[in-house]
Amino acid sequence: MTTPCQVCSHKCLGHAGYHGGCCTIEERDFIIGPHKDTDAFLERLSHRMGSQVKYEEVFVDYEEGKKMFPDRETWQKEKSYPALRVDTSHPRKPCIFYHNDFHVCTIYNIRPQTCKDYACDYLKQNTNNDCK
Repeated sequence: MTTPCQVCSHKCLGHAGYHGGCCTIEERDFIIGPHKDTDAFLERLSHRMGSQVKYEEVFVDYEEGKKMFPDRETWQKEKSYPALRVDTSHPRKPCIFYHNDFHVCTIYNIRPQTCKDYACDYLKQNTNNDCK
């Protein structure tokens, strides 16, 4: 078996050459949330940035999110929030912390708990350890 790092970086969701599926929403009915450790994450992020980062710069709440993607069921459920903000101008609609050119999470070592805990079905079935 391979490690999650190898799968996520080179064969995300089982597709060779595909990267960052859990960090992008693309055309799927997918949301990067909910996040329960928003305060702790904002504290870590603010420390890293060297200045206070505001909640609304990083997270999307239900009222805003349901308007962003009105045709996606997951975005219409209040229990899906708060979600990480996505770059809606990019075709893949990545998390604002995902670097599409380098295929990496720019906040990997301080990422929210939901991101740490996330494992797609392919990852669960094809790995035997983690790379936290």
